[in-house]
Amino acid sequence: MPLQDAARAACVSHAFLSSWRCRPDITISWKTLGGKDEVAKDFNSIADQILKNRSGIGLKTLKIDFCDYKADTYSYLNNWLEIAITPELEELTLDLFPRKAKYSFPCSLLSNGRGNSLRHLKLVWCAFSNTVGLDCLKNLTSLHLHDVHITGNELGCLFSSSSALERLELHGCHKIVRLEIPCLLQRLRYLGVFVCERLKVIESKAPNISSFHLSEIQGKFSLGESSLQLKDMMLSMNCTISFARAKLPFIVPNLKSLSLASDYEVPNTPLVSKTFLHLKYLCISLSEGAFSPYYDCFSAVSFLDAAPSLETLRLGVTQLWMKHEPFVGEPSPQNQIMGTRHSNLKSVKITGFCSAKSLVELTCYILEYATSLDCLTLDTTWGCFRRCSDHGISKCASLTKNIIRDSRNALLVIRAWIEGKVPPSVKFNVLAHCSKCHNADED
Repeated sequence: MPLQDAARAACVSHAFLSSWRCRPDITISWKTLGGKDEVAKDFNSIADQILKNRSGIGLKTLKIDFCDYKADTYSYLNNWLEIAITPELEELTLDLFPRKAKYSFPCSLLSNGRGNSLRHLKLVWCAFSNTVGLDCLKNLTSLHLHDVHITGNELGCLFSSSSALERLELHGCHKIVRLEIPCLLQRLRYLGVFVCERLKVIESKAPNISSFHLSEIQGKFSLGESSLQLKDMMLSMNCTISFARAKLPFIVPNLKSLSLASDYEVPNTPLVSKTFLHLKYLCISLSEGAFSPYYDCFSAVSFLDAAPSLETLRLGVTQLWMKHEPFVGEPSPQNQIMGTRHSNLKSVKITGFCSAKSLVELTCYILEYATSLDCLTLDTTWGCFRRCSDHGISKCASLTKNIIRDSRNALLVIRAWIEGKVPPSVKFNVLAHCSKCHNADED
């Protein structure tokens, strides 16, 4: 029964009302309320009716995703939270509509033991201040703040009462300049920091972080004791590739999974002088931005040589920025090197494959030296488009003429210079534009 109908039934049936009041989880959103236009117009009154007919007793999970555009959108919120936040609540998600006048979450509702049972807290588009004296989040294991107004000091006060925290994710928290993770957070395993524009320093003393994701942050970071514990890292910033080659083997020597995304790189960056002995998964994404169009993708070979245990390689490039020299059968002199046998590399996928000489030479190098290769996939369509072969999709997403042209040129190069070098034991996949949805007439 839809949530709104259940609430209405509770108004006229004593038996159903009793059952409704014991419901352990409630999600209030445009979708759960029926997904109709009138829901957005009268969101507050509908949600208010639902929660007033549902006491906080036995409530374990509450998720509120606002879709009301009116000025008094948040006028009911404190009353709803007063009902919902009890010593029994384990998960709270509050996703508010983006607006200039942000709602200030009432931290006092988490005091005096009312937040003791809370395990998961996610706040989106609000302020979370007045955290001084907040001392009853002892069971909080997951904290996700997205576009939340909170300072580094206020976050520090929150950490002091959250010693059980295992997962911390901050996204768009622009008031934080310095993020300090105390050694008190012994259980913290995952730290994700994304697009916090004013953040200059991340200093962690938490000793057991095993996964660290950092995106669009240009400040410095120090992981302390966790550097040796770290197994998974994702970095997305300017000159990520250069930084990873020069620094990461010394900072996080025990990585098993590494994902790198970069909008800008300096051509001809130095090679790795130390190896990633334990690295098994490597993903490199070269995105369109202030990127040098002459960047040599063949330089990824230095990563292969520095990772003797590597099993999986994913390389993504954006074709539109590549002002490449097409491959015509003659290898570049600088790329004629004696390769290293890669006996563990089993799966390689290149997304955005085109006729660039450096990409063709990299592929040929892999086919020659990856002696245990099981699968090679060359995707000439960027890999991010819906295809008519997917379930429930009648037509492929539209592609620009340039993408279709580059895809066709890539196919010619693959057939001429790569296909014949693929060993029979390797599963070879080539993903091209759909001839049914993107025919020659689009040229």
